Amino acid sequence: MTPSDPDVLGESEGEGDGSKGVEFTTTLGNLLRGQKLAVESVSALRLRVAMEPDACGVEVECRRRACDGDRWWFVQGGFWMCEADSPVNAVVLVKAALVAGAGR
Repeated sequence: MTPSDPDVLGESEGEGDGSKGVEFTTTLGNLLRGQKLAVESVSALRLRVAMEPDACGVEVECRRRACDGDRWWFVQGGFWMCEADSPVNAVVLVKAALVAGAGR
C-alpha cells in the first residue's frame, strides 16, 4: 500500500459514472458482513467497518485512481488498498486494519 491523497488523485463522490463503484462497494460490504463484521453504509461509495456495532472501526471508500487509468480502487485512511475488482484482497486488508487498530 502506498500513501497518497485520494482527494487529489481520485474522483469525488458524485462526479462521473459511479454505478460501477457502487457495485464494488456493495460487493465488499456483503463480503465483510459474511465475515461477521459490522458494516454501515456511510454513502454509496463509502463503508464504515468495525469488529462489532458501536466499536471503533475503519472507513473504506471506492474511488477512481487517476494514475491507474481511472480504475476503481478501495481506499482506507489515505492508502490505496487494492483494485476494487479484487474485493477478497480488500477484505483481508480491512480485517488487518481492524486488528491493528484493536491493538492500540
